[in-house]
Amino acid sequence: MYVRVAEITSQSSLQFKMLMAFIENEFLPRNIKAGQLSGEIFRTSDNSCFVISRFTSKAEANKIMSIMKTELEEMRGSNKIKMIEGERFIHLGQDIPSSS
Repeated sequence: MYVRVAEITSQSSLQFKMLMAFIENEFLPRNIKAGQLSGEIFRTSDNSCFVISRFTSKAEANKIMSIMKTELEEMRGSNKIKMIEGERFIHLGQDIPSSS
């Protein structure tokens, strides 16, 4: 499994809400249809969050990145986006069902 984490900070809470609506309704569903395993969003303040995207492999993650590259650059115009990624090499614990 390969994971990409994006930390996103918008200039305002209104801008953040608009961006989250786009990510939830357009961006992530399209990426999942193209092969991304999952996408989870965790809010850290009224204008920031981090997004965890899971893929089967780095090659699959890069394929999805090529699909969303133009939109990602547009989002970076007015939002601060920091990305880290890597291959999972240890997994302990239990999968817990989503509360939502």
